[in-house]
Amino acid sequence: MCVSGEARLVLRLSGDGVAVAGCLEERVCRALEERGYLRGGLLDPFEAGYMLARCTARLEEGGCGWVEALRAAGLGGAAEMFLVYFDLRRRGRIVRRGIRRGTLLVYKGGVARVEVRVLVEGSPVSIGDLIEWSRTAAGDGKEPVIAVVSGHGDVTYYSARAVTSFR
Repeated sequence: MCVSGEARLVLRLSGDGVAVAGCLEERVCRALEERGYLRGGLLDPFEAGYMLARCTARLEEGGCGWVEALRAAGLGGAAEMFLVYFDLRRRGRIVRRGIRRGTLLVYKGGVARVEVRVLVEGSPVSIGDLIEWSRTAAGDGKEPVIAVVSGHGDVTYYSARAVTSFR
């Protein structure tokens, strides 16, 4: 049994993504496959970043930590998306990237129940765009939540219910 922070995977960063170069604990690899994070020997870049930040995975060169995490997560998209992903995973949630740009899905009981729209503090976004996204997410049976990432990397969550009338 590994102690918290002890590497369970060895990863290799390549042009194809984040490859699992070695699985040091088979049950961890099975769990990653069951949750959809590991497919065809490639690990989701955000999940790789999460594991590298927590040092439950290491790169072939032997490194782990935030620098390595950001390198791996950079293969998957924007740093703000990774910060929200990391925060949700740290809170014990099962998270995957959403089908709409700038979104993540949070799973409960094996089903995507929450759609998180990631916004950066100070970046312009129209209220019409947020309302349309909120209605679409709710129409897909998901609870819409907005995650705002501050300039300091703090994440704040807001419930995003669609407005139906102003009367």
